[in-house]
Amino acid sequence: MAAFPPEPTEPDEDLTIRGEIGDTSVAELLRSLLGSGETGILTLRNGDVTKSILIRGGRVLFVASTNVDERLGESLLLRGRITARQFLEASKMIRPGRRLGAILVELGALESEELVPAVEHQAKEILMDLFTWTHGTYELVIKDLDPDTLVTLNISTENLILEGIRRVRSWSQLMRGLGDIGAVLTRAGGPDYKIELSTEEQEVLAQVNGRSTVEQICDVSYLSHFETCRILWGFLVLGAVVRRGQTDPVAEEGARERERELDLEGIVEKFNQMFGRIYTFLQGRLGREVDAFMETVLDDVSRQYGSLFAGVDLKQYGRADFEQMLANVADLPPEQRKTLMVAGLNELVFVIQLSVRKRFGKEEEAVVSGIIKDGFRRLGAA
Repeated sequence: MAAFPPEPTEPDEDLTIRGEIGDTSVAELLRSLLGSGETGILTLRNGDVTKSILIRGGRVLFVASTNVDERLGESLLLRGRITARQFLEASKMIRPGRRLGAILVELGALESEELVPAVEHQAKEILMDLFTWTHGTYELVIKDLDPDTLVTLNISTENLILEGIRRVRSWSQLMRGLGDIGAVLTRAGGPDYKIELSTEEQEVLAQVNGRSTVEQICDVSYLSHFETCRILWGFLVLGAVVRRGQTDPVAEEGARERERELDLEGIVEKFNQMFGRIYTFLQGRLGREVDAFMETVLDDVSRQYGSLFAGVDLKQYGRADFEQMLANVADLPPEQRKTLMVAGLNELVFVIQLSVRKRFGKEEEAVVSGIIKDGFRRLGAA
């Protein structure tokens, strides 16, 4: 697991997005990639430590680190799975093509069936340490991957994110994610994946009722305010809860059912994947100001499509709320809804591109144009 994937041989052909970890968080980065279904290599650097994560379809496949204390041998030694003598003897036998894990099996220090779980545990610990990073840089190279030669992780990315959030110790990071202890949270429609919650997390989630503020939930929780806020932020990152007003749960199911024949939700999701990638790129340039930038863009578009975008914002990783837009045009015949929604989203794409050019210049616009071009290619293939 210490070996890194090869660097791109033709970097100009791969879309690269860079930013500062301090302007977002590793949890939010991984959740954004999970939501947009990206494939590529995410590299994070902090001081002299570099970690790389291979991602396919938004899910973690493989992870590597330059930190010598995070190598497989050190991980096994730390957990008491091998002795110091076994570690030293096996280390002397490492050669090109001969990995430490296989050598330890040959020496009888590990059973063959123990090797893959040991590698998965090591990879998981490399990832968990990343969630504690509050400084550093990240670089995402979006490209196709061939994972056949890699040891891939059989771990839920959603649960990895949740477990990583449990290790966060930064209050400023929590507050940046939550926004305000006076915010009112409500349950989301429900993710289509299973999150493994602890008893404490289930009890905090039970207090999310669409009426209580973050502070009020903290006051009734038997956990500390820090722990409760950390749990709530985790739910926000994973989409299990949202700030009140971002969804219309009552209209959600009926509206979605009426539009199944048109595959409208699938079309909007393709647009949202495009917006999510643009948002991640701009977050690397603007940091916390990215939400204000997206709000200005949406205000411009709303001059023409105000009825469509009423009550919609782009603060959740740049995603436009499908249910809210659908509720806004519910009185129109189905085909007119589709026409209006696609036209409004196309206009939003155009205004984002124009605003990036005005704010940053042609080089940054070229990156956004690449994202848009790939997004429309996916729309055409849908």
